[in-house]
Order: sequence, then C-alpha cells, then structure tokens
Amino acid sequence: MNAIQKNDDYKMISTFLFEKFGKVALTPKETASVLGKTEAGLKQDRDENIGIPYTRLNRKDRGKPLYSITAIAKTIVDNQIKIFN
Repeated sequence: MNAIQKNDDYKMISTFLFEKFGKVALTPKETASVLGKTEAGLKQDRDENIGIPYTRLNRKDRGKPLYSITAIAKTIVDNQIKIFN
C-alpha cells in the first residue's frame, strides 16, 4: 500500500469514527468496540507501553485514558495484512 492510499484510508476511517461518535477522542470502551478488543486488553497494552498511543484526561497519571480517532485509524490501516491471490 502506498503512502497516498494509506493517507486516504486514515482519513476515511477517521471521518467514519467522527461521524459515528461525534468526537475526536474515544474512551477505552468505545475504542475496544471499534477494534474488537476488550477494555482489559487495551489496559494491558497501556501498562506494557505498547499498542495505540493515548492521552490522559487533564494530563494526570490517573486521568481517564482517551484514544484519538486518528491514532485508532492509523493503527487499523498500519496493521492490515494484504492477501494476494
């Protein structure tokens, strides 16, 4: 997949997520539903410093984690596996 196609895919998925949720950052519950993961799986990724980049509400260590729709879109696109026949 070339860079132009990736950028188009990022934009398409980000637009879809914004239209569905009406905001630019999603809660772990919303993010888990989009990705087909569990909230516990997202927490484990955060604890291990892997997975989707996130921010904490009010920049506090215990603040609510939020995932930007662009980070979610990038994760979806960048982790695609292409099958060629």
